[in-house]
Amino acid sequence: MIWLLSGLTVLGVVFVVADYLTDRSLLLDVYDDQMKQIAYAIPARFSDDDAQQPPSLGRYEKDDSILQIWDRNGALRYRSYPTIVLPRFSAPGLSTVIWHGEKWQIFVRVTEYDTIQVAQSLSGRRDIAIAHATRALLPLCIFLMIIGLLIRWSVSKGLESLTQLSRELASRDSETLGRLSSAHQPVEIRPLTHALDTLLHRLGIALESQRKFIADASHELRTPLAALQIQTQLVQQSLGTGGEEKALNDLKAGIRRTGHLVEQLLVVSRIDSGCRHDTHGALALHEIIRQVVIDLLPYAEVRDINLGVEYMNESTVVGSKHHLSILVRNLIDNAIRYTPAGGRVDVTLRTFAQEAMLEIEDSGPGIPPEERERVFDRFYRCLQPQAAGSGLGLAIVKQVADLHGASVHLDQSRRLRGLRASVQFPQAAA
Repeated sequence: MIWLLSGLTVLGVVFVVADYLTDRSLLLDVYDDQMKQIAYAIPARFSDDDAQQPPSLGRYEKDDSILQIWDRNGALRYRSYPTIVLPRFSAPGLSTVIWHGEKWQIFVRVTEYDTIQVAQSLSGRRDIAIAHATRALLPLCIFLMIIGLLIRWSVSKGLESLTQLSRELASRDSETLGRLSSAHQPVEIRPLTHALDTLLHRLGIALESQRKFIADASHELRTPLAALQIQTQLVQQSLGTGGEEKALNDLKAGIRRTGHLVEQLLVVSRIDSGCRHDTHGALALHEIIRQVVIDLLPYAEVRDINLGVEYMNESTVVGSKHHLSILVRNLIDNAIRYTPAGGRVDVTLRTFAQEAMLEIEDSGPGIPPEERERVFDRFYRCLQPQAAGSGLGLAIVKQVADLHGASVHLDQSRRLRGLRASVQFPQAAA
């Protein structure tokens, strides 16, 4: 409203100024022509009868033309206003002179017998132009007031849809994230409503995912925590009976499992909450894989697993180093965890024209074909006797792969007869 009314006010001022300048320019031409007509209406030879003073023309107004006639001897034969006598100017035609501190427009016609001079005050012309512009100011102010009221009404009417939309949004909560009402909305507001609907839909999915995650996490933590309590009681009961070492080992194993579950839960929570905003850059994937293999070698040796790199090309991908390390670590950790003692885990990285292929094969029992898609769901565990994981490892792998534009596939290893997990990464441009 302020911008619109301010713009109208400025335009009004510009209009008045333009009207004044236009009127003044027109008056100059009109009055100049009038002065010429007066001068040429006088006979070339002015007679004594013509020189008789007419009745009084009344009070002199500034826009009046003053006529004066001199003979060739310089004697003033006629003047239209006896009280005003301008000096004789000899330059024929139009000219502007200053007399008694005031500008005058002069037109001089010289004949064989007389000099005819018509004068008019320029300040009078200016006063007439100002008066004309002032008279136009009142209608303009009324016009601006009416336009201002119309603008206020139309803007308020046009913003009713936004007001209604804001009220509808203010009445929403986390349980009501459905589509917004778009009936009777102007065309300009519909893209905003569509964008808000999309945002609310994504928010609803995120909240539902969070609720499901919290519910699943609570359920999954209940069992290991209850087991820890039972194992603690068993340790207490075994004191002095000779079974302390076995009870303590069971307690340590339970603490490790619970710690691993909590660690995986924290990783999932961090990926859900903020990894989409992590800075991605060009990374040497082979270096990340090599470092993860080195870190997990002691763990593989403890479980008597032959962990090694079968083949590795240099490859550059775009992504987050931290999250790609989590992806590779979870895949190798799962392979070690589910492979029986004395088994083997091989890591391979091959590069092609536009992609890099990471393969991790093991000699474990593998995953039945009907369960290979479900293992990417959170907290899902295969129905295998040695399945002691948290059910989050492959879910994290799938989530990180999706965020990096990669794809994950599970099938049977032809060489080791166990599971083969392959991840296809798009290679970074050179």
